[in-house]
Amino acid sequence: MMSAPRIFVGTLACGEAEFEDCCEAIAQQKNVLVHHHIISDLPEFDAHKKLWKDWSSQKQKFDLFVKVDADTVLSRNTALNEIHNLFSDPSVTGAQILLHDFFTNQLIPGLNAFSLSVSFRTSRNRLFADHSDYNHNVVLKGDAVKYLAPIGFHSPRPHPKQAFHFGLHRTLKKQYDILKRCSEVWLEQRDECRSWALTGALATNWWMKWGFDYESHLFQKMFLKFYNDSKRLEKVEKYASSFFRG
Repeated sequence: MMSAPRIFVGTLACGEAEFEDCCEAIAQQKNVLVHHHIISDLPEFDAHKKLWKDWSSQKQKFDLFVKVDADTVLSRNTALNEIHNLFSDPSVTGAQILLHDFFTNQLIPGLNAFSLSVSFRTSRNRLFADHSDYNHNVVLKGDAVKYLAPIGFHSPRPHPKQAFHFGLHRTLKKQYDILKRCSEVWLEQRDECRSWALTGALATNWWMKWGFDYESHLFQKMFLKFYNDSKRLEKVEKYASSFFRG
């Protein structure tokens, strides 16, 4: 009788609203043996460096590495086992599986898994701290894994500071297609969470690339500035509408 696959699940946490739900969903996974490795309250770049180091030092104890962010809640208790099954072909070294994203109300690539043959290096770009894996052969993504979607839910109930960070981060990364879609949904629904994401986007200045972590003085200062701005929603309206002017 084969033993259950041993899964190392890495989670980086900085006070996300979904953290407890994230942990509970991981704890409820069936037909796998899970070690949930949580790194809390470090700047994003440092947290990723520590995660890669921690995984590399103990990877031989496991069959698979799955990164589940603290704002992500797995959609079913068979998710990790389904992900492990993708690696039954030894040529498969990675998988990027679709999540349902609250901000865009769409499926987005967001949950990543890695075989033991994959290695990690420190990213050269602090904005893309997770772009550091190498030594791949076959990476499954897009249509090849669409039947698993959504494998989880991304930011289903973000708090204002979390949503603000999302918009700021997308802007620094120049991911304007995501911001445009978020604007489209907000203009229809007028919800508070997406308004804070768009606030983060319009608040972004170039120097924020050195201060986008939650505990950064620059981040805290900018968030409080808009938190106390009585005209914040008017500015959000103008920003969101700017994507759709002829």
